[in-house]
Amino acid sequence: MKVSELQNLFIEELKTLLPSWKFVKSYREFRKSENGVIWLFHISCVNHTSDFDAVGDVAVEFKSGKERICIVGAELGNIVGSGQHRFPVSNASEAKSSARELFEYFNQKGLPFLERFSNPEAVVDTLKRGGKEALLIIPLLDQHKEQIKQMSNRYGIVM
Repeated sequence: MKVSELQNLFIEELKTLLPSWKFVKSYREFRKSENGVIWLFHISCVNHTSDFDAVGDVAVEFKSGKERICIVGAELGNIVGSGQHRFPVSNASEAKSSARELFEYFNQKGLPFLERFSNPEAVVDTLKRGGKEALLIIPLLDQHKEQIKQMSNRYGIVM
């Protein structure tokens, strides 16, 4: 079976597990509006000759109209500090089982991240504190001050 066919089986299984999420094929991500923000669950595929490894990451996007105010996110394994967590797929049955494993991991690690960082104050507080967690959610240190300013102005958070 071609790698692209395995990827399609994998994504189709995830779609059945995430019925309330909209799948955006061109970005290979699931989207959901929740509490005035957009939740994203993105799937990356690390291709090999005859198989692939799936990797999931999550993000919270804050928007005002069409303008992006801020986006914070992380790879699921990095949320718990274990480094990239891969889900191998080498055949059709593994496509389904790995999709289910990724879904469970997403529920355990990704959803709490999305819920926590859907609160603008949690984002600003984390960025103000700095350190590993701030770099986890926005890896570019030079953007932290601007993101704090934008989020504080937009959501009335006292700096």
